Amino acid sequence: MNQLLKSLLVAGLLFAGSAAAYADDAPAPASAHKGLHMDPAKREEMRAKHLQALHDKLKIQPQQEAAWQAFTASMKPEKMEKPPMDANATAPEKMESMMQRQQARMQQHLDALKAFYAQLTPEQQKTMDNLHGPRGKRQHHKKPEGAAPANG
Repeated sequence: MNQLLKSLLVAGLLFAGSAAAYADDAPAPASAHKGLHMDPAKREEMRAKHLQALHDKLKIQPQQEAAWQAFTASMKPEKMEKPPMDANATAPEKMESMMQRQQARMQQHLDALKAFYAQLTPEQQKTMDNLHGPRGKRQHHKKPEGAAPANG
């Protein structure tokens, strides 16, 4: 029995070592979530550029600036702190608590968006509507009618 345990342990260590070696040699996959692993300063710089481009595209007027500031502040990512949790809480209770915190955050963002949107001119609202198209796709990326499929 002891010999079997040793053999399994050695095999496990060899497997783990070879997997680690392979992982070091393998190219890093292009991640759809690379922003999560990005340097926080670079992420903030990209966020600021995106918001400045949106500000410019909407042609925000001075009287709209306060609503703009509230809107952009509502989008600023916050550090997700682990709330105190009852040690006896079940997995569904923990998930429900997390969902309620996320819903509260989304409600704050929606309220700021509504207040900001109400300050926009009809032209600005149309621009904003086009930026929030179906499934987050921007309207200007649609292919023209009759365009050939991308894969041939």
